[in-house]
Amino acid sequence: MSTSVYEQPTSQTRMGNETIKVLFVAGSGRSGTTIMARLLGELDGFVNVGEAARYLFDRHLQAKNLPCGCGQSVPQCPFWRDIVKEIPADVSDSGAALVRMRTFPWLLFRGRNAISAQYEAILAAISGVYRRVAQDTGCSVIVDSSKNPANALLVSLVPGVELHVVHVVRHPQNVVASWTKSKGYLAVHPARRVIAWWWSYNLLAEALKFRAKTYRRIRYEDFVLNPAALLQQVGRDTVGQELPSSFLEGTEANVHMQHILAGNPDKFGSGRVKIGDGKTPVAGSRKLLVDLLTFPLQFRYRYLP
Repeated sequence: MSTSVYEQPTSQTRMGNETIKVLFVAGSGRSGTTIMARLLGELDGFVNVGEAARYLFDRHLQAKNLPCGCGQSVPQCPFWRDIVKEIPADVSDSGAALVRMRTFPWLLFRGRNAISAQYEAILAAISGVYRRVAQDTGCSVIVDSSKNPANALLVSLVPGVELHVVHVVRHPQNVVASWTKSKGYLAVHPARRVIAWWWSYNLLAEALKFRAKTYRRIRYEDFVLNPAALLQQVGRDTVGQELPSSFLEGTEANVHMQHILAGNPDKFGSGRVKIGDGKTPVAGSRKLLVDLLTFPLQFRYRYLP
């Protein structure tokens, strides 16, 4: 079923009034969320849309013209072009301002009935996107790797959406080292900014357990040792049963092309993929600085001692 995103199904699923399961991959950038979402998108009945909840409602991000995972521009991608046209322009214009990390506490303590009118258009647009994807692919679980906990919180407020969260954490040394080196079209960021992201994204992602149907925290370092175990756990969380993962052979996988929005350049292509940690730890005084500034969460996530 997962490959139905690449080939239109012969009979489309009617999802008008049915509950849609959204599996949101949360966590700091460069924590392995892209490869994890790609593997989840290979499960039967799952479709990976990349950072849809973030990209489609942020005009500033769209202006970067990041290609879809198929290699084409989003407006020309046969999977996304009609979906994008249906999103009102004012929703994309206001989305970046309304869905911010600083809005997280406000959204967390308000239910659907208490949400302000300015968010209603975004909620309706998100619902429309997910239902169109479910209908076009015939899949019952949509994998969204937008990472930002504020986006996940907004998704939890969409009527008819059942939110499941996989929170991915990775050692801050490797996250900082990754962000401070160039990688394709992604910008380079200083260590202090990356550390702030690592703290905020991980702490707020933990709060999603109060809004999600299921919440599971995964260390990326554990995932790369046994990716099949993660897929089995997620299958039980979202659909109540373990799902076959014949595309996996140990720490290698055969992955199809997927229509992934935003994300890092690892999203392109298909075929055999090696699932590795790619450790590139920082060195010298910067290593000590990263450890000093992150040791409370390192201890919580079992990176210390």
